[in-house]
Amino acid sequence: MLESSKLVAALESLSSRSIRELRKSCSTDDYFHLGIATAKVRQLARRFARQLSDLPWEMRIARCVDLLDHGSDEAAHLAVFLLGLTISDARSFDRPNLEAVIDRFRGWSVTDAFCIEVLQPLLRAFPDAMLRMIDAWADASNRWKRRASVVIFTRKIGASGEYTAQGLAACERLVNDSDDLVRKGVGWALKDLMRGDREPVLAYVRELRRRGVSSVITLYALKDIVGDERKQILSISP
Repeated sequence: MLESSKLVAALESLSSRSIRELRKSCSTDDYFHLGIATAKVRQLARRFARQLSDLPWEMRIARCVDLLDHGSDEAAHLAVFLLGLTISDARSFDRPNLEAVIDRFRGWSVTDAFCIEVLQPLLRAFPDAMLRMIDAWADASNRWKRRASVVIFTRKIGASGEYTAQGLAACERLVNDSDDLVRKGVGWALKDLMRGDREPVLAYVRELRRRGVSSVITLYALKDIVGDERKQILSISP
């Protein structure tokens, strides 16, 4: 049986740094870093994915929670990558455990990886349940839940054009959020949603300019727009 200690030992063996010294510098609001490249963490996840998939769902979550409690950025990413590699055989939507996982996050990078590796496949498998959950996350005190509620509409989900209405609704709930990292997540979602359904998303960005929302959002949303069209949109003022 795959034990948490085996996962942690395999991860720490890739670091040339002293774990004890690294833990001393750990902030309660952030991760410490083992100095391991993300590609190597992904490789490690692939190495153990089969063993994790042999475990019952509750035990998989327990192993991932143990990794998240390690305190390092790399262990958190390993947890997310492992969960992503084994999420395709999920038989039901387990909101309590998904929330138990995200409640342990300490940074935007692992949050974004969770959205892409885990939540996006679940959105396709259990769309109604996922949309209800992220709707609730928009009002959460946890900044990572709020960011996740829009970042789930980035990359392939945004570019598919299948979730434009839901993505715009999610962005609208957070356009006035006070957290810079949440606003950047809104901008990213709009940029990628525009790749799948250009005109309605671009019209919404114009509206945001007229409403005077944070330029953090609209500038990020317009990253793919160039030339005179970009100049025209940026000239819009409240």
